[in-house]
Amino acid sequence: MLVSDYMSSSPVTVQQEDNYDLAFEIMEEKNMHHLPVVDAGNQVVGIVTRRDLQLAARYFKEAPVEISEVMHTPVLTTSAGTSLATAAQQMNDNRIGCLPVLSDDQHVAGMLTETDLFRALTDLLKN
Repeated sequence: MLVSDYMSSSPVTVQQEDNYDLAFEIMEEKNMHHLPVVDAGNQVVGIVTRRDLQLAARYFKEAPVEISEVMHTPVLTTSAGTSLATAAQQMNDNRIGCLPVLSDDQHVAGMLTETDLFRALTDLLKN
């Protein structure tokens, strides 16, 4: 089983200079919990979670704040060809809920989340 078998493809990203409320709107609209943050060259520079944005909203209130102020760095990533077991172990060891999946040119090609891992586990248990 590979990451490519269970990752979400066509991921949504935000730019590091976007206002944090844009990320929150995207997460609400698409029912997401994690968003990769990319720079102008579409390279991953951070990750922001729903919890990060909720904390930012409490702290910054209505003030315009760039995602770069609330995102996590550095970001652990994986590739589509990585075994699912390796990616799951990486997530468990680092206590993180997702891994951006990078293409050969280092752009975001997908996301692997805890939900994807539960789907893989369910598929294994059915057999």
